Formats: sequence, C-alpha cells, structure tokens
Amino acid sequence: MNLSSSIQVLFGGLVDGCVYALIAVGMSLVYSITRVINLAQGGFVVLAALLSVSLQQAGLHPLVALLVVVAVLALGMAAVDRVVLLPAARRATPDRLLLVTVGLLQAVGGVLLLVWGNLPYTGKPFTTGAPIVLAGIAIQRQQLWIAAILLVAVVALGLLLTRTELGLTMRATASRPDSARLVGVDVDRVRLLAFVLAGAIAALAGSAVVPITFLQFDTTTSYAVSGFVAAVAGGLGSVGGAVLGGLLLGVAEGVLARFTGASLAEVAAIGLMIVLLLVRPSGILGRTAEVRR
Repeated sequence: MNLSSSIQVLFGGLVDGCVYALIAVGMSLVYSITRVINLAQGGFVVLAALLSVSLQQAGLHPLVALLVVVAVLALGMAAVDRVVLLPAARRATPDRLLLVTVGLLQAVGGVLLLVWGNLPYTGKPFTTGAPIVLAGIAIQRQQLWIAAILLVAVVALGLLLTRTELGLTMRATASRPDSARLVGVDVDRVRLLAFVLAGAIAALAGSAVVPITFLQFDTTTSYAVSGFVAAVAGGLGSVGGAVLGGLLLGVAEGVLARFTGASLAEVAAIGLMIVLLLVRPSGILGRTAEVRR
C-alpha cells in the first residue's frame, strides 16, 4: 500500500470517526446530566438519516431537510425523555434504565422497518461538485461537511457549557444534582435540554452521513455500539473524550478494514478499544472518580 492510498484510508477512517464522535457526544452529554446511557442515540441517528432522505424525495433541498430534521429529532428526543426515560428513572436502577434504552433502540429499529422497509437508502449531498483532490487524495465535498458539522457542534456546545449561565447550570447539575436543586435549579428542565441537544446532534449526524453511505433499519445497532464504545473509550461524560474516542475508533476501523476486510474491521476495532479500557478503565479523558451529591 503506497503513501497516497494509506492517507486515503486514514482520511476515510477520520470521516467515519466524525460520525461516531457525534453519536458519542450525544451519549456523553445525556450521561453527564442524567447518568443514563442512552443507546437509543444510535437509532435516532438512522431515523434522522431516513427522514432526511424522505424529505429530499418530497422536494426539499438537503440543507432545508437538515433544518427540519434537527427540529423534529430535538422534539422527538425530548418526548422520549418525558414519556419514557424520566418516569422510568424515578423507579428503576441505572442498569435497568440501560435495558430501557436497549428496548427503545429496538423500538426505533422496528418503526424504521415498518415505515421504510428493509431497503438501504442514501441521500443527496449538501453541495454538488466533483471531489477535491489534494496531494493525490480524493475528498468528497460531503466529507468536508461532516468534519465541519462535528467541529461546529463541539465548539458551539463548548461555548454553551463554559460561557453561558445556562451552561454553567448544566455543569453544576452534572456534578451535583441534589445541591443544584437546593439552590433552585430546575433539574428536570436541565435534563430536558440535554435530551433536546442530543436529538439535534443525532439529526446532524444522520443527515450528514446518509449522502455518502447506505443506511437501513438495522444500522441502528451498529451505530449504537460504535457510539457507545467511542464514548466509553474517550471517557463517558466527557465531550472531548467522545470526540477523541470516535476519531480513534474510525481510524482503527479504516486501517483494519484494509488488512482484514470490512466484515471484521468493526469487531477488531472494538476489540482494540476494549484493550484500551483495560489499560485505562475511566477512558482517555475520563475522571477516575465522580462526585454527585
């Protein structure tokens, strides 16, 4: 494998890693506020992708469809929390809540199968044009969109959490929810906002990736697993760790696919992440201990 093809493989892995990172960011954000590991995030990504395709088929420009999907998924994720997860959280232990999110993931997959069937779908790119060639590397314009969306989403989320009063409230709730209640913070409102943001991030990921790949109802499980592994490897609850974990997982899959084939690459990459967790159980950027009072 020559240098240019090696770089092409690495770049393709980084693009996949951007998608995993977006999924992991949504999971980590919700976990940091609620301590719920929301595996349904992967299902909502595929739901967003297929909904975007349907809106494009109805005549909407891909970028207009993106805005609609962001609004729908943000509201949808909020509804899932209010109707399912919040009531369950008041009665169930964390391990049982995890099972609830597994059930939600399967339910989303079932809805996708009923509505869109078992055929794979792909969408239109946000902008048209020939691939950009740099140093012999062909870069699809949609791949640049994916990287840009990850960058903008993470920067915007970072500014929200560190530079706004609402963000400071979210951080206080994440570290000490009971103490936040005592000073008058509406913890349920903060929780709702976390799910709204996670839904919007899922919409961005699904709408951005569907133009460069084929997605169908059973992709939900693959994305849920990849997002979860990336979030845990980076440090569950850390946005920066989620990004790093996603990119590492994507690159690992890309490189391993070159030598083992696509069918084994995902399994092998997840195996590498498990080895990483054996060395550092809290994840790359995770905290060794958490305080929540």
